[in-house]
Amino acid sequence: MITGKKLYVLANIESVQDPDTGDRTKEVTSAKKLINNAELVGINTAQLGQQQGFNLAFSIKIYRVFYTNEKYLYFDSNLYEIKSLSKADIPTKMLLNVQRLEDADIRSAIEGWLNE
Repeated sequence: MITGKKLYVLANIESVQDPDTGDRTKEVTSAKKLINNAELVGINTAQLGQQQGFNLAFSIKIYRVFYTNEKYLYFDSNLYEIKSLSKADIPTKMLLNVQRLEDADIRSAIEGWLNE
């Protein structure tokens, strides 16, 4: 099912350098797991996103107090980047409009955090 109740992760990622090898890896700096509805993006929001160069996939309705400027969203084994925020049907909630992101390093960092 594309839409509906989903377990998702809101996360921030940072590139960290290994002191021994000098290699840079992506690590989760902060994250939280939440369950909420994923909805398809509305036509007006999609058109505004296209004007800004975004290809928005979903809107996630979330209580405002839970969102603390995270940049990434992960659910259904897919990674998304939060591109814009919108108002929701009630003032205590907001919509996170997301675009699919193909970054294996960030996805594996979030999956590693989930499996810890």
